[in-house]
Amino acid sequence: MNPNNSLKWIAALWLLCLPWVAMAEWEKVDENYLAVVYIDPDKIRASSVFPQAWHLIDLNDKSKAGVKSRLVLMEYDCHERRRRTLAFASKSDAMGEGKTLFTSTQSTPWKPVSGDTVAEKVIEMLCGQTSSTKGYGKTKDEKSAPAKDAQGDGNGAAAPKAEAKPSP
Repeated sequence: MNPNNSLKWIAALWLLCLPWVAMAEWEKVDENYLAVVYIDPDKIRASSVFPQAWHLIDLNDKSKAGVKSRLVLMEYDCHERRRRTLAFASKSDAMGEGKTLFTSTQSTPWKPVSGDTVAEKVIEMLCGQTSSTKGYGKTKDEKSAPAKDAQGDGNGAAAPKAEAKPSP
């Protein structure tokens, strides 16, 4: 059986079992004027390369379609620092409760994880600081440290050009 088909069936079963997801012990990851985002640390599918986590997006205001919250199964690529959605369900009430308005088990394409986003916070939680390829995985102090001199390393060597991070 194709691994992608297996994953779709597993995600579909999870979506059918949404009552246990709604009763999860959600851990707040971030909050802004639109929503509060949580993950369920007890339901993380650990992997050194592609960990998965359920996200609960609790909207501050109901959408025009009647959606108040979303349950999303996300997969992260620790080495390439990217993410994709594996499955989601839109719910009529807060905190993943109420009527299920829409579900999907269609995987989205991989998207890069950029700085100062919820995805960056989650990938750091799931992958740790091990994903230091492409200059990632540095602490805030390392990111903001000034160059030692105009040439870059204090020894006259040219500083490497900063890699542009795509916007979300």
